[in-house]
Amino acid sequence: MHYLNESHILLFLLQILILLGCARTLSVIFEAYKIPAIVGEILAGILLGPTLLGRVSPSLQLWLFPIDQIQSTMLETVSWLGVFFLLLSSGFHVDIRTAIRSGRAAMLIGIVGVIFPILIGYPVFSTFDPIYWGDKANVFSFSLFLSVACSITAISVVARTLNDLEISKTPKGSLALSSCAINDIFGWFLFTLVISMVTPHTLSTLELVGSIIGIIGFVVVSSIFGAKVLSSALRRVEATSLTQPAATQTLIVSLGLFCGAITQWLGIHAILGFFLAGTIIGSTKGVSDDLRNSVSDTLHAIFVPLFFATLGLKIDFLAGMALWPTVIFCIVAILGKFIGAWLGARLGKQSPQTSILMGITFIPGGAMEIVVATLALELRLIGQTIFVAIVFAALLSSILAGPLIGIQKRRMGLGNKTGKQKMLQS
Repeated sequence: MHYLNESHILLFLLQILILLGCARTLSVIFEAYKIPAIVGEILAGILLGPTLLGRVSPSLQLWLFPIDQIQSTMLETVSWLGVFFLLLSSGFHVDIRTAIRSGRAAMLIGIVGVIFPILIGYPVFSTFDPIYWGDKANVFSFSLFLSVACSITAISVVARTLNDLEISKTPKGSLALSSCAINDIFGWFLFTLVISMVTPHTLSTLELVGSIIGIIGFVVVSSIFGAKVLSSALRRVEATSLTQPAATQTLIVSLGLFCGAITQWLGIHAILGFFLAGTIIGSTKGVSDDLRNSVSDTLHAIFVPLFFATLGLKIDFLAGMALWPTVIFCIVAILGKFIGAWLGARLGKQSPQTSILMGITFIPGGAMEIVVATLALELRLIGQTIFVAIVFAALLSSILAGPLIGIQKRRMGLGNKTGKQKMLQS
């Protein structure tokens, strides 16, 4: 049996110190230039991993991040907490009830925005050479994973961009957020079902059907009763003598852990549970914006940067980069979501300009695409080349989203003195 010793703990603390320090420093620098923080966080891992440090000083890189099961497991555990808490905080932007009440247009934009990239992505990715597959993949699982990866939008990027541009409270901004919320709910539910079908463990047809029914039931129950139960729990916690807001922050994190454990027990990945917990919190009126922001800021200051930084330790991005797979994935992911959301908006009887805005807001893959890629890599359904392609597409789409939304905002006249008139016309 393996036990931790003092050298393991010392090196672990040193790893966390260096990774977190570099990730946060670079993210602050990038944010100053209006570039998403995620770019700096991933770059920190690339600089400290085999891509750069491993080339400049292999002995130093191997000493700092050794190939040791205990040491790797410690860092991997913290990284997974980053994944789970990222999904939890992403769900804060999703108000299920508002999304459902938002009407036919938002439903069409959200659902078509998921389905269209899958429909065009699957036949494209099925033509990829098997050298890009993971060890456990076949043409079905590989193509299905990539096509679903193309369909998920990073609502956290959209919400921040719309807020920075001061259009999140406009009717068009609300429509975009509601549509993205539906996209995330439908997309992540679909993605977790795909995981259950292609994961290399053996499940009978009856067990698989049971898992699917169980998770559908859990999603429905959470959507209907989750906010009410959480509101009641919050009132009870606030009525105690426990220190605030620490007690309610603990309750929020505990809800994520509970829902994650439930979905993992049901045979579907825990990430859906954490995301559902986030949507419950986002739909609960008793949870103030300040409380959500305080929890999100804490998670994004510690756990989330460590997750993105550790990605660069696993992959040699220079050796893994291949031009054509990267270009093809970028085209399918960016154009697929744009056209899907645009088509959904047109079907929902939105104006041409509004439809273009909806299409642009669906572009960013951001952290969500990277999480999908990480899971696929862990399950060995994709190789390093495809992983690098997905990360590149996620970063590129997130960088492009802000300027493109800003351009469309000016074209529509949103946020200026004549904006109300132009909004009514559009």
